[in-house]
Amino acid sequence: MLNPCRKLRETGLPIVLVSLLGLGLVPLTSLASLFDEQTRVALDVSSRVNLNQVSDKSSMIHFVGLDFFRPFSRNGRDIGALLIQPYLLKAVRLSPHPGLFDDPDDTAVQFRNFYYRLPPLFNNSTQIYIGHVELPYGLEREYETNQTLQQFNNAADGGHKVDWGVMAEGYAGGLKYDVALTRGSGNEWRNDDNPYLFTGRIATAPSRWYSLGLTVVEGELWQPGGASAARDRVSVDGRVDIGRWTLKAQGSRGHNGSQDARRNLLEIEWTYGYNEWVVYLQRFHFNLSQMNEDQETYSFGLRFEPTNRLQIDVDYTRDESNFGRPERELIRGQVRLRLGS
Repeated sequence: MLNPCRKLRETGLPIVLVSLLGLGLVPLTSLASLFDEQTRVALDVSSRVNLNQVSDKSSMIHFVGLDFFRPFSRNGRDIGALLIQPYLLKAVRLSPHPGLFDDPDDTAVQFRNFYYRLPPLFNNSTQIYIGHVELPYGLEREYETNQTLQQFNNAADGGHKVDWGVMAEGYAGGLKYDVALTRGSGNEWRNDDNPYLFTGRIATAPSRWYSLGLTVVEGELWQPGGASAARDRVSVDGRVDIGRWTLKAQGSRGHNGSQDARRNLLEIEWTYGYNEWVVYLQRFHFNLSQMNEDQETYSFGLRFEPTNRLQIDVDYTRDESNFGRPERELIRGQVRLRLGS
């Protein structure tokens, strides 16, 4: 059983807060008045059930999280903003389970976005974030998939979806750029064998009816036992909007250590209202040079979000191949409630 308090100590949160105080970016007087009319605080609660159609077994995972956002100013001048999103997760018969958990029935603390945004630079064209940031990999940079069943599974390429470090985003010459230099250890701050991860993306402006993006990843990922593992990727992504329909594609090439790795994603999405209804069909294809077979997965999902306080997701996922292992077939459902501002 994981100890959430121990997990909290192992993250980079103390480093971030001490650095901000030391730089004077968050004055003590501001810390004393965090909760005012500018503060946004919400409780994020959800439960997800996974029905395994192969083994006829079910599992669950419960989330309880805090969403805290507070901008800061001094003499009417923007001096940054703080975003904190810690979550307590409870797994029930979750097998296989991600590395966040020690066993199928476990409790863990997870951090999503957890950073301080510095004041805008270069005529407000650049933003810099310090803390636990979402890595700017591919389609994920345009679409918010946190706490939904509709995922791009970018961690299979970039190593992590979020990581501790520094990220900059901005616009130059009509293009949007995002650059992150992070620890390479994911949810927790680990420095055994000096892991690191560089993630950079450049893309057309997301406000257009289409977009094209190029992502580059280079690093050494932290691994249990202290030895890091090399990871590199070059990925191209694109999106086209046609009425209520959106076509998305993403393809990557690179290496997991000495293995050649290739992965492709195709998605067609239909939305109604202001994303009140979302229906999507996804195809994933993953190939590793040292595996005799590849992995091909299809997902069909539906999301209903009548307000920003209620979200209902249903998803059916099936493997056509799974690296020679038994194919997976899952029906998943999730209900999410957001309480507060």
